[in-house]
Amino acid sequence: LGVTQFMPEEDRISHNESQIKAKLYTLMGGRAAERLIYDDLSTGAAMDLEQATRLVRKMVAQWGMSERVGPVSFKSMSEHPFLGREMTEPRDHSEYMQQIIDEEVARILREADEHAYRLLDEHRDELERLTESLIEREVLTEPEIAGLIGKRECANGQDAVSRAHPNPVIASAEEPS
Repeated sequence: LGVTQFMPEEDRISHNESQIKAKLYTLMGGRAAERLIYDDLSTGAAMDLEQATRLVRKMVAQWGMSERVGPVSFKSMSEHPFLGREMTEPRDHSEYMQQIIDEEVARILREADEHAYRLLDEHRDELERLTESLIEREVLTEPEIAGLIGKRECANGQDAVSRAHPNPVIASAEEPS
């Protein structure tokens, strides 16, 4: 089991779509790594999957980041923990639109899962180095991670890790307390 944490540097008011997708790929990375290494899945990535689903649902239903749904923003899709959404707030869209939203969420999550898997497969040597180092040291900071896998630049010349995650990264072999 493990965890990746991003240290907050500043309050962010907005994030662009590429930053959101980078976070999504990171969230799907643990699950993809299980498939790649063990050819199996466990419940270990359940919280990441929950966060990824919540993030994608916001992308589709609140932030207008789905071509199929379009540039619309529906009310928060949250549910009351005891009563359920149906009893606490009326839906501001049809069952048909809800089905489209659900299909888009599932599609984007599948694509993110496959993207994370491909990235890990393409960089399996780096994944092995990170794994060995985490087993040995338990915690790695962003500079230590960059030292193990090397820095990569994006097309705009920006460091790939910093572009995807503007806050410092800490990887740990243990679950957060």
